[in-house]
Amino acid sequence: MKRCKTIRRRRAHRAATEAGVALLISLFALLLICVVGMALLMATGTDSALTGNYRSANTVYYAALAGVEEGRTRLLSQWPVGNNMNLVTALGLPAGSVPAVGQAWYILNPQPAEVVAPWDTSNPATYPDLEWAQEFPATPLPTTAPGMQQTNSLSAINSPWGQLYTAYKWVRINAITAPSAKTTGVNVDNDTGQPTTPLTFVGNHLSVDQPGPQALEITALASLTMPNGTQSQRMLQYVAAPTSLNLTFPAALALDGNNVGFQGPASPNFAINGADSRGFPGCVPGATLEAAIGYTNTSDPSLGNITGGIVPAYNANYTGFGGTLPNVLGNSPTSLPANLSTPSGADAFAQLVAQNADQTINPSGGPAVPANFSPLMGPGNPMTIAVNGNLDMTGWAGTGYGILVVTGTLTYDPGASWMGIILVIGQGVVVSTAPAGTGEIDGAVLLAQTHDSSGNALGILGPASWTQVNASNGIYYSTCWINAVQKPYTYKVLSFREIPVNGP
Repeated sequence: MKRCKTIRRRRAHRAATEAGVALLISLFALLLICVVGMALLMATGTDSALTGNYRSANTVYYAALAGVEEGRTRLLSQWPVGNNMNLVTALGLPAGSVPAVGQAWYILNPQPAEVVAPWDTSNPATYPDLEWAQEFPATPLPTTAPGMQQTNSLSAINSPWGQLYTAYKWVRINAITAPSAKTTGVNVDNDTGQPTTPLTFVGNHLSVDQPGPQALEITALASLTMPNGTQSQRMLQYVAAPTSLNLTFPAALALDGNNVGFQGPASPNFAINGADSRGFPGCVPGATLEAAIGYTNTSDPSLGNITGGIVPAYNANYTGFGGTLPNVLGNSPTSLPANLSTPSGADAFAQLVAQNADQTINPSGGPAVPANFSPLMGPGNPMTIAVNGNLDMTGWAGTGYGILVVTGTLTYDPGASWMGIILVIGQGVVVSTAPAGTGEIDGAVLLAQTHDSSGNALGILGPASWTQVNASNGIYYSTCWINAVQKPYTYKVLSFREIPVNGP
């Protein structure tokens, strides 16, 4: 009995000493769960912050990319003059202008109530252009016109694309020189370190001493506030150069194909001259001498179809490279590009021109007429006009300026004039039966038949032809006009880099 009491006392004592252990374990377990939960919450928050920062960093990168692309696009002349899309027009500068060494053209993209003034390098709040001093240490950044020119971006501030358009702040466009090119990683041919000579793009490389189109730098800065409140900035830069068609012609009138033909008017007033003989203020004709009428197939049995259309009494009206009159030559000194020797190549070339045209006309219910031409076309604004079908100039005594591409039949009026290049590629046929006039074509004309009358593609080039019954002043070869109307259709990116930049 006494032993049982002792055992009971021991058990009671043990229970008393163990009282609260379960509660303590529960509290520790709850604490552990809380710690794990807080760690998960912190990890989730960190992940969300990282995701937000990554998204913002990508946004500001692509915003800068949108900036350099807007700058590159607005350098092109295809855009309608009226909407100030073309940068030169928006800045109020002469057509065809490019920045000189030491000049900076800016496209600004401020948000409402925001000041963007990259030329104010003393104010961090206006997004200063600090990169200029790195590339042109000897030339201060211009702060006023004419050295500094500015216009606003055309990116919509309330665009549905949001921050992609509002985040970039400015785009700078300027000439590149040999010293500044060293910072871009682009190789320069014959680098003599001349700091005042703009680089040209010749033979797929930049050159300091060869004539050619001027290369440009396009630099954009984008800035965006990150989710954590810090400022993220990205700066991207292109080195770009204009790419043009670079057309040359073997004759004032080039007949590209097989069994080609020419029928001219029997008049002393009509002439075709392959000598470079027509200029304009600011351009003096050179010493170029091409054929009056050229054809590409030297074994073409249709030579009689050409000389047969020329009245012997007026042989002297067809002058050019050759000593024999009339000056009608196959395989003349300046040959056509190889891609124009096949129907598919000629079509692809015509499509390239048409794709980059200032105006495209798709006739419906009949041929296009000159009244369809853009009223913006003029001697100071030559345009590339593509007609996908027939064009009838009958009754038009106006003057066109630029490159005219016609895929159908061109019905020419002797009273009509054209300064530049006429390409009739497709049907390759020009006809003129209207009364005589005093119209004149200065530049060059190329005809190529790539499709038959039903529109089917040909296996080899067909019989392109020019048939004119009554006189006009004729066709005069002119390098001045040939070159003047060949505006760049794109700016080729020669290099692309991201420039390290710190936030304000």
